[in-house]
Amino acid sequence: MNGNDRIVVVTGATGQQGGAVTTRLLADGWRVRAITRDPAAAKARELAAAGAEVVAADQLDRDSLAPPMRGAYGVFSVQAGPMAPGQDEYASGKNVIDAAREADVEHIVYSSGADAERTSSFGLQPAKWALEQYLGDDATILRPASFMENLVHPVWGLHDGKLTTAIRGDLRQPLIALDDIAAFTALALANPGDFRETLELAGDVRTPIEQAAAMAEMTGLPITYEPVPLDAIRARSETGARGFELLNSGEVGSRADVAALRARHPGLLTFDGWLAAKGAALVKRAAS
Repeated sequence: MNGNDRIVVVTGATGQQGGAVTTRLLADGWRVRAITRDPAAAKARELAAAGAEVVAADQLDRDSLAPPMRGAYGVFSVQAGPMAPGQDEYASGKNVIDAAREADVEHIVYSSGADAERTSSFGLQPAKWALEQYLGDDATILRPASFMENLVHPVWGLHDGKLTTAIRGDLRQPLIALDDIAAFTALALANPGDFRETLELAGDVRTPIEQAAAMAEMTGLPITYEPVPLDAIRARSETGARGFELLNSGEVGSRADVAALRARHPGLLTFDGWLAAKGAALVKRAAS
């Protein structure tokens, strides 16, 4: 199956994952209805110029989701996380599922979080596991690892030539490129019978020290790893500090089978591959 005239509704279309999914689906020939609360925003205008049908809707407003779902074949569902102001992750996700089911949408791809069941058992991001349970097994559930793009995020990531993170320097951290989340979404929508499952997603596993070294080698910049004390995280968020403690202990984290994923999607990017394709340019921009 390919896109042709089939419509896929993409939630969070102006965000990192939704934007990558919209771009990939348009390239594959799908018609995309990109949902956003602000169609006049710059990113929304970019998506419209690329060929998406940009539709105003709010995931917290159940009634606003009904019109864009009509006639849709598939849905990519992603919600703002618990740190986003004024958002309710579970209510938003449930509204999307309910609206899709009411419209008889054939296939839903939900982007959850790495190791969602275990993470929830420790009281972290419980909405994701709850939404997985509400959605059931007649869908595709993606559990992406840490985004490679977050390493150059303006809020967390590179600062003053240093990769600053509260993750232990020697912790093997699973990573995934946004383009690969989009690729697995496209595969699932094109072949729903083969993707009614939960997939932990990662394309590579690198320690923060290795990440910094690879960035330095690829860009020629003197990038080094700098640990952030957990107390500094705790001063801003006790939940955030607890999350890093669990990651550093190895009690939670992506259990992705990278080799098996690459067999299904041979283009799955390693960290070096991501740097060569686009990451190095992003690193240089972040470091400038």
